[in-house]
Amino acid sequence: MSYRALLTGVGILLALAPAARAQTFTPQSASRLAVSFTTERVGGGRVLVYGDVRNGTDAPCERVIVSVEGLDENGRVVSRGRAYVFGVVPSRGSSTFEVRLSSPGSERRFRVAIESFQFVSTGN
Repeated sequence: MSYRALLTGVGILLALAPAARAQTFTPQSASRLAVSFTTERVGGGRVLVYGDVRNGTDAPCERVIVSVEGLDENGRVVSRGRAYVFGVVPSRGSSTFEVRLSSPGSERRFRVAIESFQFVSTGN
């Protein structure tokens, strides 16, 4: 195959291919998502952290991941876990989560935060 025929073939393929669309990534802030939680010791070396994520926006959220850290009396992380929030967090609604941690027993408090999430696309 000659170089000219190869270039012609590539040109035809590019002409037939759908036009590439530019995508814009906009960082999303979790400032309108709120977390409330409760902790419970289960067995000798386990902690159950459960609660809900409330969505204060007009758009539903999906793929919400919650991170949990158990902190000792000096504020050092001694246990850590993460979990997906169940289902979609509806607009102006809430969904639950549950995280089970292996615990050394030295946790004095827990820090729970939204690690990541995505607003549901409206199909632009």
